[in-house]
Amino acid sequence: MQDVEITLSDGTVVKMRRPKVKDTLAVAKISNVGEQEVALIANLTMQTVEDISELYLDDYALLQNELKRFLSPEKKSS
Repeated sequence: MQDVEITLSDGTVVKMRRPKVKDTLAVAKISNVGEQEVALIANLTMQTVEDISELYLDDYALLQNELKRFLSPEKKSS
């Protein structure tokens, strides 16, 4: 899976790269799962945590969905 571009409701295009192990390790010390996810998305999109926190929920959901796709094992065709 390649990096993806996500178009937000205001037309802004955010690029999200594939996560690496070091990305999950960088946020592992954050105890709150929600804050952990925001920090991970911020890292992957080269945005600040504050930028991600200011998104509307529907835009945040677009980023969450892409993150979930990155973290889900791809089904291989037989």
